[in-house]
Amino acid sequence: MRKKRILHSCIKILNRNRLNTLFMILGVVIGIAALTLTFSIGKGTEKQLMDNVKKQFNSNNIYIGAGRGQMGGGPVSQGSANTLKIEDLEAIMNQIPGIAMYDPVQWLPDKEVIAGNNYVTTMIKGHSTESEIIWNRSVQKGIFFSKAEEKAAARVALVGSKLATGLFGENDPVGQQFRIGNILFTVKGVLEDQGIDAHGFDMDMDVIVPITTMMKRVMNVDYIMSASLLIEDIDNMDEIVLSITDVLRERHYLGDNETNDFSIMTPVEVKGIVEDMNKVFTLVLPLITGIALLAGGVVIVVIMLISVNRRISEIGLRKAVGASQKDISSQFLMEVSLVSLAGGLLGIGIGILGTRILANQMDYTFVVPWQTIVFGIFLPVLIGLLAGIIPANRAAHQDPVEALKN
Repeated sequence: MRKKRILHSCIKILNRNRLNTLFMILGVVIGIAALTLTFSIGKGTEKQLMDNVKKQFNSNNIYIGAGRGQMGGGPVSQGSANTLKIEDLEAIMNQIPGIAMYDPVQWLPDKEVIAGNNYVTTMIKGHSTESEIIWNRSVQKGIFFSKAEEKAAARVALVGSKLATGLFGENDPVGQQFRIGNILFTVKGVLEDQGIDAHGFDMDMDVIVPITTMMKRVMNVDYIMSASLLIEDIDNMDEIVLSITDVLRERHYLGDNETNDFSIMTPVEVKGIVEDMNKVFTLVLPLITGIALLAGGVVIVVIMLISVNRRISEIGLRKAVGASQKDISSQFLMEVSLVSLAGGLLGIGIGILGTRILANQMDYTFVVPWQTIVFGIFLPVLIGLLAGIIPANRAAHQDPVEALKN
C-alpha cells in the first residue's frame, strides 16, 4: 500500500514539474535512440553481408587474389598485380586433383556505361560461364552468355536490375544495346538481385561480360585480378591450398626468401573479414553512443539535485508527519526510475523508426536485435538509479526541523 502511495506521489510530482521531467527524459532518449540506431544498423548490415557471402560463396570455394591487393580485406600479398594468368589456373587444374572448375575474374571500377542519353558509372566485371555455378548467381531474365561467346570474346553482357533500370527505364533490357567506352554490347540477361557485397559494392549495379571480352576488348591485358576455384571435397581444402601455393610459386619463379605475389583465402577467412568489418558498428559505435547515455545520467543527477533543493520544505513536512529516510529515498529513486524507463522506451521507439527509415533509404536489411530492447529498457533504469543515488541520499538526510524553516 505504501509503495502505491509513493508511486502515485511520484507521478503527481513529475507531472507538476513537467519541464524538469522533460529535460531528464530527453537526456535518456538521445542516448537510447542513438544506441538502438547504431546497434540495429550494425546487426542489419552484418546480416545482409553474411547472407550475401553465403549466397555468393560456396563452402567449398578457394579464392586467389593477384599482386599487392587484398581480396575483400584479406591478407596483403607482395608483388606485381599482373602476374596471375589464366594459364596458372589451367596448370592448377591439371596438377592438383580434387578441383572441379575455376572462374577467372578481371574488373574495372568506376567505368561509364552509356545507353542513348542515359549513363551510369559502375564496375565492369569479366567472368567465365562457370561463374554462374561458382558464385551462385544466374539470371532472372534472359539467358547467361555461352561458352562459345566466351571463346569468341563476344560483345555480350549481363546487367544488374538497378543498372538496367538506370539505363533503359521500364523497357525490357534483354536485347538492348549499350556502350562501354567505344565498344557496343548487347544485353543477354538481367542478373539475380544480390544487394551489397562484402566489399560494400551494390551488386545489382553490376555489368558482367565474358572474361575474354574483358581482357582482349575492354582492357587489352593478359592477366587476371583474381579467381575462384570450386573443390570437390572441403575436407581436402587445407591440402589443396598448400598445393596451389606450391604451383603458383613455381610458375612465378619465386625463390625461398621471396614472399608470395598472390593471396589465397577460404570461406572461413571471408567470414572472419566480414565480421571484422562490422565491429565498428557492433562495438565501437554503441560504445560512443553509450557516452551520450552517460551524459544523460549526468543531466539527471544535476536536475534531481536542483529538485531536492527546491523541495526541501516538502521533504521536511513529510518527515515531520512520519515519513522515514527510506520512504524519502525510495520516492526520489522511483521518480528517476520512471523518468529513465519512459526515456528508454521512447528512445527505443525513435531508434527503431530511424532504423526503418535508413533501411528503406539505404537498402539494407532491417533488423532490431533482442539486445537492443533489453539494453533500451534496463540500461536507462540502471543509469537512472545510479544517477539518483546522490540526490535521493541527500533528500533522505535532510533535517526536518531545518527543512521546515526554508
